[in-house]
Amino acid sequence: MHVEHYHFNCFCEFISVIVIFSLLSGCGDSGPVATADRTDVAVYTGPGAWDVSVTASLAALNAAGVSVGTIDTPELLSGGLDDFRVLLFPGGDPRDYSIGLGPVGRGRIRGFVASGGGFVGFGGGAAVADSDSGIWPGIGLFGGEARWPVERIASYPDYTITEVKLADPTHPIGRGGEENYWTLYRWGPEFIFPELRTETVQSPLLNTHIAKRCILARLQETDGPYYTIYLYAPTDTPAAIAFSYWAGEVFLCGFQPEIEENDARDGTDFGVELIDVDTEWDIIERAVRFCLWQL
Repeated sequence: MHVEHYHFNCFCEFISVIVIFSLLSGCGDSGPVATADRTDVAVYTGPGAWDVSVTASLAALNAAGVSVGTIDTPELLSGGLDDFRVLLFPGGDPRDYSIGLGPVGRGRIRGFVASGGGFVGFGGGAAVADSDSGIWPGIGLFGGEARWPVERIASYPDYTITEVKLADPTHPIGRGGEENYWTLYRWGPEFIFPELRTETVQSPLLNTHIAKRCILARLQETDGPYYTIYLYAPTDTPAAIAFSYWAGEVFLCGFQPEIEENDARDGTDFGVELIDVDTEWDIIERAVRFCLWQL
């Protein structure tokens, strides 16, 4: 399988961290978790998850040919992520997501991705992935701001059809896709990238002060670089982005590619009054396969 440079750069940095940590404190089980006998994708169904998006996401993933299951909050808190390779947060309410997960749940997700798992978020499931979703703490995967809602497209709690346009045709998630899509917008974020950071960071994989200081000579950020895959056409701001978080890959999508407004194959009848002339399920397949290191 051809390994893209997007994965290779992240992998090299992660190996540097693991080598230092192993020398300092022993290998233990600190490395990336094994992928054998694990289901490809877990769709999160805990507090905050929009049931329509859960149903549509499961349908899209089944159509993509990946193995899929669901995970709720108690399962996530008790180590259930060990059974999966990618965690998908469907559309929903970022505030309820944050409160429902609590600091332990948010930390479990960071650790899962840092050790090689993938994370995909749609709509509100993308908004909660930043470090601070307003007064509700985010999961902390994205070092910038996932600002929601995008009032210039639709105010909370409204929804609409909007156009997104391809920004990076060279990235594996954008490669082979359409130049533009008409898609559902429902409370999702636009993404504001952070300025280059130089302060000390806390690694979710390392628990020794010496190890943390050693890796700072090699790594100064836990996430990035950031790739804008799609832009909102009305605002020309990032609508979908991809980046690495330590050894894991992340895809955040402010719109709702899983909803097929005029096609019952998503298992829902949401948005039947809207006119959507295309499907965005191909974006989902490419994003998930990228996070599985299959692109």
